[in-house]
Amino acid sequence: MDKYRNPIFSCLMAVIFWNCSPNSSPKSEGLISKTLEYDYGESVYHLTIESDSTLHWTAVQGTEKGLQGREIYRANWISKDKLFITWGEENGTGVSQVLDFEKGKVFNHLLFGRELYAGEGSIKIVKDSL
Repeated sequence: MDKYRNPIFSCLMAVIFWNCSPNSSPKSEGLISKTLEYDYGESVYHLTIESDSTLHWTAVQGTEKGLQGREIYRANWISKDKLFITWGEENGTGVSQVLDFEKGKVFNHLLFGRELYAGEGSIKIVKDSL
C-alpha cells in the first residue's frame, strides 16, 4: 500500500491545485491592467490592478483627492462575480473588500489602528490602463 501512497497523494494535490488556481487571482478573470472606479458618493477612487500582486490607487474626488499608493494585495474569487481583496497601506490602514461585479457594489472594511469602519459604494471598470 505504501508504494501507492505518494503517487495517489501527488495526483490528489495536483487536482486540488488545478481546481483552485483559476480562482486565486484577478488574472483569471482578466482584471489585470483594468482600472476600477470606486464611488462612495463624495469620494471617488481609481484602483488599477497592475499584476497578480500589485495595485495602484488614486483618490480622484473628495477630501483625499490627489492621494495615491501602490500596494501589495491578496485576492480570491468567492464566486464568478465576487472578488475578496485585501491590502495594507503605507500609512497602516488595512483594507478588506468584497467586489460584487454583478451588482456593481464594493463592500469595504477599513482598519485604522484598532478602529474599524465599514461602508459600501459602487464600482465599475472605467478603462484598460496598461
